[in-house]
Order: sequence, then structure tokens, then C-alpha cells
Amino acid sequence: MLESGEAKSLKEIGEGIDDSYVGRMVNLTTLAPDIVAAILDDALPNHITLFDLAVDPPALWDEQRRRVRL
Repeated sequence: MLESGEAKSLKEIGEGIDDSYVGRMVNLTTLAPDIVAAILDDALPNHITLFDLAVDPPALWDEQRRRVRL
């Protein structure tokens, strides 16, 4: 929505939704593709939650993988 210009800001996308929740959901879009696949396949280690991944994920995919231990 942001890339297409359909929405001008995250605030507009998350209208009526808590800003911190919107931010966490946007953070999930930066996850490494194999981590996303693990989420969809329900193959994450049991100690990792979606919330863990959504809060301040590392920018580098290798660091994300180390955190998740995939």
C-alpha cells in the first residue's frame, strides 16, 4: 500500500489500530524468506513466537537466522 501510493503513511494503513501493533506487523515484512516459510509451515522452534520476531528484528537476515536458530 505504501509502495503503490495507495496509503501515504503507516498511520493511514493502521487507522483505528494501535500504532505499536502496526509497527510490529510491518517489521514482519523484513524477515528472511526462509523464516517466513518456517512460520507458514509451522516449523519455528517452540521457544520462538511471532511476537518475538515482530519486535525489533535485526536488519540482516543472517542475524535473524541466528536469533531463530534455523
